[in-house]
Amino acid sequence: MSTPALDTIVAPATPLATSALAIVRIDGPLAHSIIKGLGAPKDLAERRAVFVRLETAEGPLDEVIVISYVAPKSFTGNDLIEITCHGSPLIVGTLVKEVIDRGARMAEPGEFTERAVLNGKLDLVQAEAIGDLINSRTTLQAQLSLSNLGGTLSRWAGEIRADLLFLIARLEGALDFADEGYTFITDEEAMRHLDEDLARIRSLAETARRGRGLRDGLTAVILGRPNAGKSTLLNHLCGSERAIVTPTPGTTRDLIRETVIVGGLPVTFIDTAGLRTGGELVEEIGQFRALEAASKADLVIWLEDSSDPDLTDVPSEARDAILVFSKVDQKAAPPEGLGISARTGAGMTVLWERLDREVRDRFRPPEGSPLIVNARQEREINEAGDALRQARLGVSEGLSEEMILVDLYAASSAIGRLTGAISSSEIQNEIFSNFCIGK
Repeated sequence: MSTPALDTIVAPATPLATSALAIVRIDGPLAHSIIKGLGAPKDLAERRAVFVRLETAEGPLDEVIVISYVAPKSFTGNDLIEITCHGSPLIVGTLVKEVIDRGARMAEPGEFTERAVLNGKLDLVQAEAIGDLINSRTTLQAQLSLSNLGGTLSRWAGEIRADLLFLIARLEGALDFADEGYTFITDEEAMRHLDEDLARIRSLAETARRGRGLRDGLTAVILGRPNAGKSTLLNHLCGSERAIVTPTPGTTRDLIRETVIVGGLPVTFIDTAGLRTGGELVEEIGQFRALEAASKADLVIWLEDSSDPDLTDVPSEARDAILVFSKVDQKAAPPEGLGISARTGAGMTVLWERLDREVRDRFRPPEGSPLIVNARQEREINEAGDALRQARLGVSEGLSEEMILVDLYAASSAIGRLTGAISSSEIQNEIFSNFCIGK
């Protein structure tokens, strides 16, 4: 994405649908002259809501509220106008056309936020948090996004990079004064700093799976033998007849998914083919997909028929699963697992409580802690960790400052790319292309 500094851009900031109100944004050097040409007063008050009757060459357009922001005191850091008009798609479309006719162009996806990053109003982590906040489906996801938008992860990354720059400066000083024999930092001090930075990097890297779960939701696979009640359980969990239930073994052939909120997060429950030896080709393919889905799942429920329990041949994909015994209306469950009856509802409250606890304990981060939430962030943190481990090895083996500095610079660059302190047009394009137009 290209964002020329002198361009003026415009876009609706609300969906194009009939509504009570809509918002249109204008950003750039022509923003104020354009709105004044449409009827705003020449002495438009800054950062105050002003009533304006918009006028075009064709006559009156709408009665709106205009808020003027003057650079650098705006979201983007540029001159910015926000217009709240009536929510008719016709009015919004006409207003955008009038602004474009007066010298603006249509904004690209995420271009307002990109300008905020380029002008130092936000870093890349905060920009990603805005996109996540817009797309959040639960209160917990919104809270996570607000935490990163507030700079929790950025501060951690900044502290690590500041310490790396401290080390780099001292090793560079040792190089500059090598002939004089000055020592700006001992090997023991360097190792202490590296160990502290590595510990923080590891702590961040370990949050990646939890962060992805918070951002994208979790998956929970229901495994078990044929007729254990997996489809009935899925229907009970999602509150509808989502899966076909029959007494015939092997009814479920493919994966059936349904998403439910558990522990404050979207959890997609997956019903699978019953696991048994034999069966026709289609059923065997379904069993293969079941085990493959379980190997990638965040949670696995192993469902066992309490009237005929057999735990001697549980697949490896279910070894750490939540053990649930079904059909307790026919026979009581053994003591080692939860007992439920999807037919009568017995034990379902206890199962819900267990699932809620598993999600909260395993995937909710401590309040205020930093969290890696996507593959890009995880990639940069892992690269920084690899480089720091190489730098530590170099210090322990007595390598020269030049060799150690190569790895320290690599680690510092990775952290810089994480927050955008070191810019990359490819990374920015990857991030902002997923934004909606007007944000």
